[in-house]
Parts: sequence; C-alpha cells; structure tokens
Amino acid sequence: MSSLDPAADQPETPLQHDQALLVDKAVSLTLGSDSLLIVDDRTSRKPDRSCCGLCKSKPGPSTPSGDLDKTKTTHAVSLYNILDAEVNPSSLVITYAQPSTKNDVEVTALHYPIAEKEKPAAEAWVQNLLDLAYGIAQRRKRLKVLVNPFGGKGTAANLYKTYAAPVFAAARCHVDVQNTEYRGHAIEIAEQLDLDAYDAVICCSGDGLPYEVFNGLGKRSNGREALAKVAVALLPCGSGNGMTWNCLGTGSVSIAALGIVKALRTPLDLVSVTQQNSRTLSFLSQSFGIVAESDLGTDNIRWMGAQRFTYGFLVRLMQRTIYPCDLAIKVEINDKKAIKDHYSTYISQEEDPLADRLRLEAASEAPALPELQYGTVQDQVPKDWEVVPGEHMGNFYAGNMAVMSKDTNFFPASLPNDGLMDIVTIDGTVSRATSLKMMNEISTGGFFDMPDVIIRKAKAFRLVPHEKEGYISIDGEQVPFEALQCEIHQGLGTVLSKSGRMYEAEGPR
Repeated sequence: MSSLDPAADQPETPLQHDQALLVDKAVSLTLGSDSLLIVDDRTSRKPDRSCCGLCKSKPGPSTPSGDLDKTKTTHAVSLYNILDAEVNPSSLVITYAQPSTKNDVEVTALHYPIAEKEKPAAEAWVQNLLDLAYGIAQRRKRLKVLVNPFGGKGTAANLYKTYAAPVFAAARCHVDVQNTEYRGHAIEIAEQLDLDAYDAVICCSGDGLPYEVFNGLGKRSNGREALAKVAVALLPCGSGNGMTWNCLGTGSVSIAALGIVKALRTPLDLVSVTQQNSRTLSFLSQSFGIVAESDLGTDNIRWMGAQRFTYGFLVRLMQRTIYPCDLAIKVEINDKKAIKDHYSTYISQEEDPLADRLRLEAASEAPALPELQYGTVQDQVPKDWEVVPGEHMGNFYAGNMAVMSKDTNFFPASLPNDGLMDIVTIDGTVSRATSLKMMNEISTGGFFDMPDVIIRKAKAFRLVPHEKEGYISIDGEQVPFEALQCEIHQGLGTVLSKSGRMYEAEGPR
C-alpha cells in the first residue's frame, strides 16, 4: 500500500543526480529505495487536504494574496504503487494507485511542466523510476480477461469495470475482455488461446474459472508448454477467491489488479485427478468429508458469500461427522517438525534467476502433459503407499495452496513449487467441542499443532468412498462421488504472485 503521510520533518540528505529531478522550479522528485519522495516548495493556496496536496489542477491566476501560503509539503508514494510515467510534449506525467479507502486504490496522476531543455534529464529519470517501480516484473502485460457474469453474486462485470480496468489501463496493459457464457466455456477459450498473444489469463470470478483455464490449457496437445507459458491470475469476484488470497494477499479487486500489474511469474504445482477414464487438473484443493459437504452442499445459499461455508460446517457438525472410505497415501513427510523444517529450508533458498527460462525450454522440448507416475485409480495401489484407516474419517482435505478463503489458512506449510501436496485427516469421532475449537484455531494459527490434526506431505493419494452418495470437491467444483487418485506435478502450472515463490500467508509457527 502507498504511504501518503507527510514526512516534512525528516532530515534532508544530499541528492544524487540520477535519483532526483527538479520540476516546475520548486518541486523535487526523489527516488528512494521503496518510495518516490515529492517535496513541493511552491507558493500556492493553502493545501487542499482532500487530495493530499497532490491535486492535478493548477492554482487559479486570481488567487488572493492573503491566501498565498509559502509552505513545504512532502509526500511519499510507494514505488510498488507507481503504474506508469512518461515525458510528453509539454509535461511529466506520473500515474499511480492511491489508497482511496482501507480496501481499495484508485488511479491518480501527477502533472508537472517540463521545458524542452529539461526533457533528456527527465526521460532518464523516468526510466530509473520505472526500473525501480517494476524491478523484474514484466511491464505492460498482455492480458486475456475472462469475466464470469454469473459467478458469486453476479457483480463480476461491474467489479472489473469499476475497480480493475482503470488500473490495467493506467499501467498500459494490453487487455482483451471476454465474458464466459456457460459452464465450461473458459475451458474452450483456454484450449484455443493464442499462446503467443497473451502473457496471462485473468479470471474475474471465484476459483471456478481458474480451474477451467488450467484444464483448458492442459487439454491442448502441448498442454505442458501452454501451462508453463501462460500465467493464470484471479480478480476476487466470487465467494472463495483462494487463488487471490494466496498469490496476492487480498480480497480487494483494485488491490488485486495492482498486484497483477506488479506480479511475478511463479511456477505452481498442479495435481492430476483421475476418476475412471477421466483426468483433470487441480490447482487448489481436493476434499472429502465435512469440508466438501460444507462447500458443495451449500450452493443454495451462495447469497451468504463466504459465510455459507461456516454455516454449512456448523449444520453438518451437529448432524453427522463420519464419512467412511479407503485411503492410501504416497507419504514423503509425516512428522510436523520435519514439515516445518522443510518449509523453513524452502523459504531460505535463493531463487535461481534462470529457473523460469529453463522451465519454459524444458516444456517446449517435451510439450505434452507429463505421464502419470503412479498410474490411475484403476491400477493397483503401489506397495510403498501408506494405508490410512478410513472407517471413521471425519475430514479429508488435500491442499496445494495455503489459504482456502479469507481467514482460512488451512495449510500453512503449503508451498507453490515443492512438488508436494499437504494432506490433513481428522477422525470423525473427535468431540464436537474439539471440532469447533479446530475451526476457531484456523484463523489464529493454532490449527496445525493440534494433536487431533494429522498432517502429511505427500506426492499422491487414492481415496475410495464407502457410501453411494456424497460430495467430493476439486477446487470447489463437484466431481462424481466415486474413487479418485491424485498425484502432483512439480511446477507444471504458472500463476502471477507478489513474491514469485511464496504464498501471501503465514507459515507454520
């Protein structure tokens, strides 16, 4: 977020020639390590605090002399919020995202007159500003924007137009907007997408459209190449919006749009899900038991937004807590301390700047989806898999991201690109009081260490329901209630994220 608090009392420091620019004779623009410092020493009206002293309009020529105020005003604008800058024939224009409310930003522009002889220095300064503001992030991204007009509460189109479109335009992104017209339409769009025309597909929806886009890209004959080449991002217009919370750390459409503008390409593990003869891709989660019931069994109350999950959980907790199944897992780490150590090791490693290029090259050389290492649900269970008793299963939840929806950091040890999924199993015979405490501890960070919460990092699993009817959720989408097998593929997909290698969620304590 931008910092627009006055900083006039800060000590002045010498300015390097490539960091500072003097404009309009009395305004200095200084590039700091994380902000643009604006010191305005012009004589003008008393500052208009409604626009933080950075109004686009100039003082009127008939300003009464009694209202003139010789003051120095200082403002800092976060470099992260800088969208664009240019020297046009008559002025320097800097466009940025200014906080408008606690949860939103709006596009604002600064205009300063530039004399002809000052233009070379101003243009060099602008280049430095943009280099600092974007770092290694791609500028002017080419975006295919898919809007689901029926998702969430049916407001996606208006949310995009009001909060995201101005940010993309100000950042000079190349945008192609298309509405999805029916379930599965995004699969078809992604399957036919011109991979050379777009850098990312932006979904204005809940997590349903990203699920479709990943599967559409994966259905192509060069599925692996398509998934590596085109990133997927989400503007939070649905009820869950897990991808946005994980990758951009927000539930705000405008702040997410700014995040997409500044985001980095990030490799993402994807999961192959097989049922009978089908194979689909999952990016977020696979659930069976009370979580799946609370999600899919509450479609009739989507008007409640994210609260429908809590309501569905409480209702089902009072009614029934056992979901019997057969379960086998290809376990890699089953000790909580070892899982924490794995997480710490991952986050301490430095990113290889050539890793993404090498991944793209490998995908172009072997463009088809990777083969299934462990076969399908119709094959024999491998002998080295751990058989987990499932007669009293209360909840089975496998996560590929940390946050499932706002304030639900269910898988704090989850990592985008470690080649492992996090699996939580909870016995259905635990008391209702313990179940309620578990639900409360998710938001406080205590859930991971609760003794009744069993956590494993794994490469694959097979789950076979015992009953004939029920719910299985893949990324929040309902799939047939039948046996399924899942295995993870390291770095198969690509998303846009703030950090480039971590989720915007607190790790295990």
